[in-house]
Amino acid sequence: MRRLVMLICVLALMATILPGCWSRKELGDLAVAIGLGIDRTDKGYRVTVQIVAPSMAAASSGGNSGPPALVVDTEAVTIMEALRKLTTKLPRKIYMSHLSMLLVDEAIAREGLRKPLDFLFRDHETRPNFDVAIVRGGTAYDALSIMTPLERLPARDLFDSLNESQKNWAPTSAVRLLDLMKWFDLEGQEAVLTGLHLVGNLEKGKTKENVESINSPLKFEYRGIGVLKDDVLLGWLNESDSKAYNYVTGKVKSTVGRVECPDKEGAFVMEVLQSQTRIIPELHNGVPSATVKIRIEANIGEVECSLDLNSRKTLENMRVQSAKRTEELITAGIRKVQSDFGVDIFGFGIKFHQKYPAYWAKWHDNWNEKFEGMEVKVAVDYLIKGRGRIVNPPLKDKTE
Repeated sequence: MRRLVMLICVLALMATILPGCWSRKELGDLAVAIGLGIDRTDKGYRVTVQIVAPSMAAASSGGNSGPPALVVDTEAVTIMEALRKLTTKLPRKIYMSHLSMLLVDEAIAREGLRKPLDFLFRDHETRPNFDVAIVRGGTAYDALSIMTPLERLPARDLFDSLNESQKNWAPTSAVRLLDLMKWFDLEGQEAVLTGLHLVGNLEKGKTKENVESINSPLKFEYRGIGVLKDDVLLGWLNESDSKAYNYVTGKVKSTVGRVECPDKEGAFVMEVLQSQTRIIPELHNGVPSATVKIRIEANIGEVECSLDLNSRKTLENMRVQSAKRTEELITAGIRKVQSDFGVDIFGFGIKFHQKYPAYWAKWHDNWNEKFEGMEVKVAVDYLIKGRGRIVNPPLKDKTE
């Protein structure tokens, strides 16, 4: 009996200190956001949210003809006000924990990102693991309103495309909100964000015609990396310079590069399988300089000229040409950033901070000025791993 009384007392005590799911939120009470867009307006901000339509998003609901996602928008002076104001158009509160994509227009990026993104940095329900991009020459509202043919949820299509293009092509950069938060307070490296273009008929892109046609009237395309100083967009890098940025920062996982054939007309294409980057900071009489060493492993992916790939000399010439072409691309990209923007987006400052802390204490306030005139050398160690399923190309040398 005594044990039973003690057990009841313990259970009663546990019931008071373990109240269960007191903060639970029922799915039926929430509008799950997967995409968020912010545009600058005369009234403040236009906030657009792409939300999952629960009854339509599941693959099993094949008989439902409605869209799997809905788009709602409103205007307010602040972002948080706009999100709460959306309840006047929805019977549910916006739930931000499953965001995949955040889009901002170029006007906001050129004014500064800290202020409009402050709410997202602070909000306890927001997980900062979604990607951020800038809509070039358009609005975030339009970008989130298009219907995409490959993915049922358009925001997921935007997210997947950005990450796949960085992984397999390289002139884009998938930047998470968490990365952006760190960059804004990081000394020695400025932030970057990828640009998003809308190409085609905007009105048709918002209708079912965009997913029912074999050639969609409206498409999105990630193009160019935007260079920021603190939180302000300065301008854009082209495709080659964007790829150079990813090489220097060690973000190239795979890509392809076209190289002129040695001593022959035409070109060959190398498929990069692996890339490793090492930045070596140096000081000479108190003047900073750096060497970027990159080791690349690649396969021969395509050959447009008549080459004897059984010849070691030919393979060596191709290796040398590939290394030279890559060095030129990276060097040109670094020079472009130095001359046109004068900000260190590559992280050279971080390396100097680590190796020369005493000098960094003098430089950190004006590091971008040091970087602007700094000599940077690029050395590429290129290794050809394979030649593909065939050795020599099925081309006949016209000189024979």
